Amino acid sequence: MSLQTLLGFYRAHWLSLTLGLVITALYLTSALINEDYDYALAGVVLVVFGVGWLWRRHESA
Repeated sequence: MSLQTLLGFYRAHWLSLTLGLVITALYLTSALINEDYDYALAGVVLVVFGVGWLWRRHESA
């Protein structure tokens, strides 16, 4: 995986990645403040799956 591949991935999906990170940051902050660690872990897992889905979509294009 090269830097050019990562930059191309970000350029192709910058809006989805940015919105996803902002929403996830708000969600994780709320979950950690309320000490809902299970929800925080679920949020991290969803982010990993979401980025993986975008990555596969980018590779197949």
